[in-house]
Amino acid sequence: MKKKMNEMRGNKNVRLVVILLLIVILAGVWYFSDNKIVKNTALVAGGIAVTAGALEVADTDFDLKTLFETGSLKESLLQRDESGNLLNIGMICDAQEADYYDYNCSDFVTQEEAQRVYEQCGTDVNRLDGDKDGIVCEALPSGA
Repeated sequence: MKKKMNEMRGNKNVRLVVILLLIVILAGVWYFSDNKIVKNTALVAGGIAVTAGALEVADTDFDLKTLFETGSLKESLLQRDESGNLLNIGMICDAQEADYYDYNCSDFVTQEEAQRVYEQCGTDVNRLDGDKDGIVCEALPSGA
């Protein structure tokens, strides 16, 4: 069951459907509610859900620690090359060192990408290498 849930969580289409359902529910709450506070809360939460959906569609990720420290979206953007591979892996290492974010295999597109992060960070605080053979996230597709 846990494996199935992790697969679903790692599936972009599932995440988009969940976000869309959340938006529909919040729109219904906003439309049918007579309470001004409930309407405003649904409006704000809906705006956040729309933003999350847009980020998901655009395959855009931000390092929240850097965002809170600098207040700059530009500085906190996790950059990817044309193939979708992470370029600024150092931000991931910094976040896991500070115990700020628990990266797992579903955060990566390919096994090679996860392997680069694992090797550059020099630690497996996030248990990417479950069988301790030095090869992480073996279930992810190859980027080659």
